[in-house]
Amino acid sequence: MSSLRSGLQDSFRPVSSLHWPRKTPDQARWILFVIFYAVIANIPYWIASREFGFLDHRGWFCVQFVTVGLLALVVRPILSAVLLFSVMAADLVYAVCESYSLSIQECLSNMDAIHAFSGHRRIAAAAVFLLVLLLAASTLLLRSATVRKSDRRRAAVCLIAFAVLILSTDVLTTWRATGHFPVPMGRRAAHDGTELGMRNVPRFARISIIRLVRQELGDAVVRAYERKGATAPMPVDSASAEALRLVNLAPGNSSRELPNLVIVVVESWGLATDSPLQQALVQPYLQPGVLAGYEVVQGTVPFYGSTIPGEARELCGSSIGFHLLNATANDLKGCLPSRLATLGYHNIALHGMNGNMFRRSTWYKTIGFQETWFNDQFRQQRLPDCPGAFAGTCDADVAAWIGRRLAKDDPHPYFIHWMTLNSHLPVLVPSTLASGAPCSPALSLSPNTALCSWYQLVANVHQSVSELAMSGLGRPTVFVIVGDHTPPFVEPAVRDRFSRSVVPYVLLIPRPNNSSQDRMLARSFAAPPGKPARFSAQTP
Repeated sequence: MSSLRSGLQDSFRPVSSLHWPRKTPDQARWILFVIFYAVIANIPYWIASREFGFLDHRGWFCVQFVTVGLLALVVRPILSAVLLFSVMAADLVYAVCESYSLSIQECLSNMDAIHAFSGHRRIAAAAVFLLVLLLAASTLLLRSATVRKSDRRRAAVCLIAFAVLILSTDVLTTWRATGHFPVPMGRRAAHDGTELGMRNVPRFARISIIRLVRQELGDAVVRAYERKGATAPMPVDSASAEALRLVNLAPGNSSRELPNLVIVVVESWGLATDSPLQQALVQPYLQPGVLAGYEVVQGTVPFYGSTIPGEARELCGSSIGFHLLNATANDLKGCLPSRLATLGYHNIALHGMNGNMFRRSTWYKTIGFQETWFNDQFRQQRLPDCPGAFAGTCDADVAAWIGRRLAKDDPHPYFIHWMTLNSHLPVLVPSTLASGAPCSPALSLSPNTALCSWYQLVANVHQSVSELAMSGLGRPTVFVIVGDHTPPFVEPAVRDRFSRSVVPYVLLIPRPNNSSQDRMLARSFAAPPGKPARFSAQTP
């Protein structure tokens, strides 16, 4: 009976008085340690990827976080916190560089562009930064000293096994899908069929730091050669050069005889590989009103890098790219603004964002523009802003502003360079246009998608420019409408709908009064640049 009584007393003993094994909390800690470095540390990247449109082929899990976790088992907690913060920051920087075709130097030198973000994305950027700080600081609570030596070995084995698992999975899935092993893909990778196939293969592992270091070393070599004068910008094909060849501006002509020249570089207008989508975008230039006054030339030119290289291509006809930002006036004397100024042109540069973005307020003047207009000046003219990845002046209103400026019968011709803004990716879904072009199944476009919003914003630019061309202008005007680079969509399937080597252009060449009104100039989108083909076509 005494033993039974003792057993019953033990059964009803308060839970707080029970003696739990002391090793259970330690076990939970080392498991949490593994989950933190394998999974939780990736959360800031996942949030930033969704908010800022990073390429999703880069992988879900960063292998370098696993490396930091292994080091955290043997180094001081403060050092592991610094290492994790640095690796997380580098991971995000590389994502920006790769997604938007920028070098590391270009990314870091334009960090102030965050002030030009829309309010929502400024909040998202601040949230990501604070989360990175929080996760880095939380490593101080995961002190390696609290994980017993036997459990450290278990944690190390689990982290290594996780890294091997995701890397092996990527190798096998890539091999099965493409017949090739994974190759490093970055902004300088060749745009061949192998890479395109790999972009559609789901990836689990990111190896950002190795790629970041490799990219920076390559950029450093290029910069060293350029400082020594061993390399110089190479001539490249441009839509503006083709327009000037067709117009043939002669130095002997008087200012009254020279036409205005308007170059419109359309943000993220890439060449759609499916013809219906591409033709739908340029349809505004095939209206009877446009064809009555202009010959229409369509074609493609190669693109190199992101937006600034696209502007450099059209303004200078060279591969100077981002070195445009640091070039001297002497370096740029062969570019269009300087050349046209000698013919009597008045040069104007327009962009709907703040002039500090990529230092346009500085290099626009260095290259030879007498007037520069940015968001602040347009606001003073009561032009409205449009939301987007970068909030700024609405493209359609800038086109109308150009029309009012060119309506004057000035004694000198105008050269206007306009870098559009609203179609900069990532775009808002749905777009905020009051009457955007319909996204029809015939164009393989689904409403309320990023591709639909992009289509509506780019079509809005083309419609605005076509209306500008048909307005009452003070003198004949040559229009060059050209893309800067392929749209950097997140989804590989959407990116594959655009060429990765060329961008389209449309030229509007004023007709002589006695010319036929049903003729259209065109170049096949598949034809190499520099050899336009002319043929007759019926007006719509």
